[in-house]
This record gives sequence, C-alpha cells and structure tokens, in this order.
Amino acid sequence: MPDPADKSDPDTFGARLEAAKARHAPEPRAVVVSALAQGTRHAFEIAATTIVGAGIGWMLDRWLQTGPWMFLLFLLLGIAAGFWNLIKAVNAEAAAARARAAEIEDLDKGRE
Repeated sequence: MPDPADKSDPDTFGARLEAAKARHAPEPRAVVVSALAQGTRHAFEIAATTIVGAGIGWMLDRWLQTGPWMFLLFLLLGIAAGFWNLIKAVNAEAAAARARAAEIEDLDKGRE
C-alpha cells in the first residue's frame, strides 16, 4: 500500500509518473519494426487491389469483347480501393496517436 506522505510530495509523484511513462514507452526497435511491417502491408494491399481490379477488368473485356475499357476502368477502381484503404488506416492510426497524446496530457495535468 502506498505511503500517504508520498502523495503530497510533488517530486515523488513526478518521479513515479516518469517511471510509469518509461515502463509503458515502446522500445525504439519495436516501433521501427512495426512501422516497417505496416508500410509493407499497405504496399501489398495497394498492389493486390490493383491486380485484382485489373484481372476483373481483363476477364470482363474477354467475356464482353469490349476492348481495353473494362480493364482500364477496373484497374483505376482497384488503385482507388487500395488508396482508400490506406487513407482509412492512416486516419485510424492518427486517431490512436491523438488518443495517446491526450492520455499523456491528462497525466501531465494530474502532476501539476
């Protein structure tokens, strides 16, 4: 059980807060590896949606005998879908970063 005298001492509280932040701070190497993994995932996702869109368009062109028009349309739709997924992922990560920043700001306000 914590000592009630420690709660009144701002230096002790500040030291405890910094120690808690240090315990929960991610390791720099883990952050780099995670960022690289996310970037690779998004690159493959863009490539996959582009290839799938082009494949669907190519198959429709062969079936409907419409020339390259379906291929071009679905190629562009595949590219757009890939980038739409990227934008959604970036927005989700930005929201999570804002939430973490707000949490840290609340901790800092509690220290004052």
